[in-house]
Parts: sequence; structure tokens; C-alpha cells
Amino acid sequence: MNIAEKKQEIKSEIDRIDDEKLIWAIARLLHLDEPDIPEWHKQIVMEREEEYNKGTANAKNWDDVKKNL
Repeated sequence: MNIAEKKQEIKSEIDRIDDEKLIWAIARLLHLDEPDIPEWHKQIVMEREEEYNKGTANAKNWDDVKKNL
């Protein structure tokens, strides 16, 4: 079972609850109304990956970044 299927299963169980405030609170905690990865973020990641593969990205080694913090 993938994450989307699990979320749907949880949402179905929550829908059986009769307390609207409780339903809202649980849904907010679980972010059930949000997609797993927003489309705009997928586009940014794809663009950055393309830059990295071309060698034009401004990428830094994480260990070097931590030293400069």
C-alpha cells in the first residue's frame, strides 16, 4: 500500500467520526487535503536536477556548508 492509498484509508475512517471539530483537527495534523508533492515543487526540483546534470548548478558539499555555519 502506498502513501496515497494509506491516506485515503485514514480519511475514510475519519469520515465516520461524527465530531466536526475532531475531524478538522485530525485532518490538519495529517495534512490529508494536501498532495504528497506540489506540482510547482516538482518543477523546481526537475530544473535544479537538470542544472546539476549539466554542471551549471551552484551546488555545494553539505559538509562544507556545515563548516561555514
